Amino acid sequence: MPRCNRPDCGLGEIDDEGFCAVCDRRPLPPERAAPSAAVAREQRVGSPRGVSVGVAQVRPDPWYGLGLIDSGPAADLPEPPPPVVGPVAEEHRFCANPVCGQPVGRGHGGEPGRTAGFCADCGTRFDFAQPHGLTIAGRYDVERVLGSGAYGAAYLAHDRNLETQVVLKALNRSVARTAEHERDVLVGLRHDSIVRILGYEPEGPHLVLEYVPGVALSARDGDRLETLLAHGVRILQALDYLHARGLLHCDVKPLNVIRFREEGSAGSAAPLDRVRLIDFGAVRSQEEAGPIVAYTKAYAPPEGDPEHVRPTPGFDLYGLGMTLREVCRSHGADRAAPGVDSLMLLLDRATDVVVPERRFVSARQFGEQLSGVVRQIVAAPPAGRQVARPSALFGSMTEPLHGGLGTARPLDHWVRATATGDALLTMPEPFSCPGPRDIAGALPTPLSDPDDPRIGDAAGNALAESRLALRRSDVTRAAQALAHAGLPDWHWLHAWYSGLIALAREDVPRAAGHFTEVRRALPGELIPQLALGLCAEFRDDHQVARSHYGTVFDTTPALGGAGFGLARVHLLSGRRAEAVATAERLTQEFRYEREARVAVIRLLVTVPVRQTPPAPPTHDDLAGARAALDGLHVDDAAAAALEAEIQYAEFLRIHDRLRLSEAVRGLGAHAPTERAYVALVDLANRLRPPLDWRWPALRRRTGRSHVEAGPDTLSS
Repeated sequence: MPRCNRPDCGLGEIDDEGFCAVCDRRPLPPERAAPSAAVAREQRVGSPRGVSVGVAQVRPDPWYGLGLIDSGPAADLPEPPPPVVGPVAEEHRFCANPVCGQPVGRGHGGEPGRTAGFCADCGTRFDFAQPHGLTIAGRYDVERVLGSGAYGAAYLAHDRNLETQVVLKALNRSVARTAEHERDVLVGLRHDSIVRILGYEPEGPHLVLEYVPGVALSARDGDRLETLLAHGVRILQALDYLHARGLLHCDVKPLNVIRFREEGSAGSAAPLDRVRLIDFGAVRSQEEAGPIVAYTKAYAPPEGDPEHVRPTPGFDLYGLGMTLREVCRSHGADRAAPGVDSLMLLLDRATDVVVPERRFVSARQFGEQLSGVVRQIVAAPPAGRQVARPSALFGSMTEPLHGGLGTARPLDHWVRATATGDALLTMPEPFSCPGPRDIAGALPTPLSDPDDPRIGDAAGNALAESRLALRRSDVTRAAQALAHAGLPDWHWLHAWYSGLIALAREDVPRAAGHFTEVRRALPGELIPQLALGLCAEFRDDHQVARSHYGTVFDTTPALGGAGFGLARVHLLSGRRAEAVATAERLTQEFRYEREARVAVIRLLVTVPVRQTPPAPPTHDDLAGARAALDGLHVDDAAAAALEAEIQYAEFLRIHDRLRLSEAVRGLGAHAPTERAYVALVDLANRLRPPLDWRWPALRRRTGRSHVEAGPDTLSS
């Protein structure tokens, strides 16, 4: 049997109904199918490391954000309203005879219509005076009106046969064909976040649907932002399920998402907060030609948008973006709060009307970024829930980018040092932000996105050539190759490579502008924020750098470049304790443990020239540095350099020139050349305290000066 050709699956066999047995989706059309797993593996193995645009191992679980949120008790939902005691609205009054269905009980000339009487066309009796107590089809006892829409009214009713509450969706005769279509669609859907159909009654006609005792999706008092976003992920799961079956909902909005309390599994004390997508009256096939007729204007792309010409899953994703914007409005006021800025960027992309092509094209693409935003929110204090997870769109990043902080001060700094008469040393900065070209070389290779129709073989090869040219420092060729990729300026891959090229040209402000565009497109990714943090630090914008570094480091300390950068800007801002604490957290990461332990020592004792305000180390800082050095396993040269740095910090406190001189002299044993050795010895001699021969005291004891003494006396 054929296998699934989706890049994020590729495992399951296609069943008789055309669905994958593993991912439960239809295969991609041949023109969108990715290379086979074997071909992909060969491409990865055969390409130079870090050169090609990697074949994405993308979105095996784009819904991972749900696993980051505690399943706390469900929000307090309002009690259901009491039964409606007034008559059914005139616009929802139709003859109950299934072969008639004509409007009845309508007013004329400003006079209200009759609430009870007989149909003028077929003579069937009607009574809309009191929905409560009405029985439909001999088994459904109407309790109250739930709502109404373009297709008719919806009633809460008691099913005598099943002894349960159901929803009866009364349908106008004019939309009977639509009702049958909705019925046929719902019968084949089985998803936890999609309402279930229970039956169809020709009388009316009525759809019989599962009753979900909840309210339209909205924010309740005390709702955490991540809880609301989790509901967004659940709706994306439902839409992904729907889209994989070639269907579009076409009316995603808060009123069509029911929030309810679901009883937990055995042993769970509290009910769970859940949502369910309802009202499939506007559902249509993706293959259906022609514009969408039934939709809610406030939650749909504007008229003239490409989605109105040939609707795609993007129509539903736009609706969800508008829904989340409305539901999360109260949380969006403070963009400095954890994850809020990322969320606003996410919703801006989901609902972009200026460049519609920027919007998400699949629920999984949307879900990956939304889960990334949830990850940033829950990782921030006080929750501090960190989850190690490889990026879906960027390769691994191995360089720590510590800027010299993770190694002992270079011996050359001491060789070139100059001393004043008071033994104060002038040396290069103890560490610095990595240079633009170092940043460009260390940032990871982006991976291709299987949901992106613009990344074909030609574009992928051109991007790979651009990356290779950058590694060879051929900036001109890199720019030419990027142009040949044919990507629009707004595409995040175009912006990413443009940023790398700008770094290679040492144009950091321009690079930051390009990386800002990448962040706008991928707000759930951390690599663009790391790149922006490095650019901000290089430009001495420590506040912006600290913000980006902090988000990345709080979310995943495994990106060591963010931790070292955060420690640097903390120290430069006079926050020595915060800098040391950051480095100590980094020591828990195996990959960076040694560099982080060295950084702890240096952060405890270093006073950068550019530190504002100056904050010299305290006695406790020096004691902590010595204790850390005693437990550090480094070579003798590094240990001697760290000892000299500690001793210079101690000299600044107690002015012990002799011990400083001895520490500098100890560096001479590791000098690589005779010239360096001589320079270190000379520096050590200049640092020694001046000799005090105390001649006046000697004269008082002998009564003579050394000039008056004879040779015999001097020789003794």
